[in-house]
Amino acid sequence: MSSTPEQPRSWWRGVVASDWTVFSLPEDIVRDRYSALLAALEELSTRGPRSTVAEIVDRLRAVGFHDPLTDADLRALLDQLATWGFAEPFRDFAAPVRNYRGVVARQEAWALTRRGRAVVSAVRTAVASADRALQLPSKLLDSVEQTVRTLLAHADDKEAHGLLGADLGNVGTRIAELQRVTADFYDALGRLVQSDVTRDEVFGSNRDRVVEALRQFAREYDRGLVRVCAALDALRRVGHQHVVQCAVEHAGLLDSSAQQQWVTEQVSLLSALEAWFTPEGSIPALVESAHGAVNTLLNAIDRRYNARLRGADLSVDFRLLAHSLHRQADDEQARRVYAAAFGDWPAWHVLAGPAREDVDHSSTAAAGTTPFVVELTLREHERHGPPSGRPRKVADASTERSRALAEAREQAQRRGRRAAALLTPGEVGLEHFTDLDADSAAVLFDAIQSALDAVDPATGVGQVDADEAGVLVAVRVPVGAERSLVRLAEGDLDAPRLRVTVTAAESALPDPDTIGTGSKASRSVA
Repeated sequence: MSSTPEQPRSWWRGVVASDWTVFSLPEDIVRDRYSALLAALEELSTRGPRSTVAEIVDRLRAVGFHDPLTDADLRALLDQLATWGFAEPFRDFAAPVRNYRGVVARQEAWALTRRGRAVVSAVRTAVASADRALQLPSKLLDSVEQTVRTLLAHADDKEAHGLLGADLGNVGTRIAELQRVTADFYDALGRLVQSDVTRDEVFGSNRDRVVEALRQFAREYDRGLVRVCAALDALRRVGHQHVVQCAVEHAGLLDSSAQQQWVTEQVSLLSALEAWFTPEGSIPALVESAHGAVNTLLNAIDRRYNARLRGADLSVDFRLLAHSLHRQADDEQARRVYAAAFGDWPAWHVLAGPAREDVDHSSTAAAGTTPFVVELTLREHERHGPPSGRPRKVADASTERSRALAEAREQAQRRGRRAAALLTPGEVGLEHFTDLDADSAAVLFDAIQSALDAVDPATGVGQVDADEAGVLVAVRVPVGAERSLVRLAEGDLDAPRLRVTVTAAESALPDPDTIGTGSKASRSVA
């Protein structure tokens, strides 16, 4: 587990998988032994620099581990912890060595390493916090203001500089409280959206939390937030670096490099507290979410009201529908009842004739091509707002849709112009395309090249779709064909004498056996 004081918010980059190996062992018995041993060593670390094996055994019983454990097994566990870097033995070199037992006695005392203490403390905190109850402190912003004011007062008094270290520790506590409160509030708000609010136990608890949060934050926004921002402004004028430099003399750090690292971490801590209350910070966003939570709470109440008003559950509704379907005289009447229950009515919209490409509708309506006019009114806001804010205004996509439809119509017209220029009355030579425009010619000759690459040896004909014009192109190369000169709009083209057939995409190409003379000589490819 490494630290990066230059980027304190990037702590996740320093996560080392091996630090957590002892807590993820697959065998429960082995994992419990190591976990209990680490818990015992952590408690013993507050009672002395090292602990004997007998003290470790007594502390194992105190933390609740009562499984039988021999001295050999305990020593094996301690040796493994030392291998992982969690514990280390203390060697008393002043102890007299008269025999083998004297040598062993030098390694009888054990203690957690600094990394071991940090990892065990983190796991203990995580386990204790995982099942805790949701909390919403009533004086959250007042406590933040008091912490900042106390920090400023001690920074101005030289005699009180020794208290700045504890004050900076309180800053970390306030940040942890802010993180816990915001997470708890969003958790309660999310449950109102995702949970079954028709259940009293689900709705009641979360409703009380949201209502209490609305009352607290609406009140503290008017009373406390302004004072907190004023205190943070005063702290900024004094300077985060100045306050921490006053505290570092009494921090108890002997190494100069450790002092500089501590200064960097504490300055980052003060900056992190200030970031919570900036206009883009989490507290203004939380207050905005508290106002938006009113809509979420009202929607939940509306869902409960509708559920109770119905007086039946989903299974009863389906049974009533089944009885109604069974009573119908024929299948047509049953389908009408089904459509009325599930809103499965035929679609109506205007369709163009089959001769033109329809860009407004991708498929034929189930009710046919008869026009059907309806009046449509769009909501200005979405029905349900997000858990973190007010309902957003529904975006008006009419401009983008009109632009997309215009582009689709222009593309369809361009495809139609190309198809009109390329369609042939049958099999023709390249001379048929004299004076062809450059756009259509590019599509044609790209298709001819692809068709030549796809010639069927059995028929001597290659066929390909030209999607850019919506046509099918078939090409045949006669035996002994000479070259031909084709005059196009952008110049002359010298190409082999090919036989080309172009038809509309919705029509079928002629049978390859009927193209040309049908002789074996004509079907061979040059």
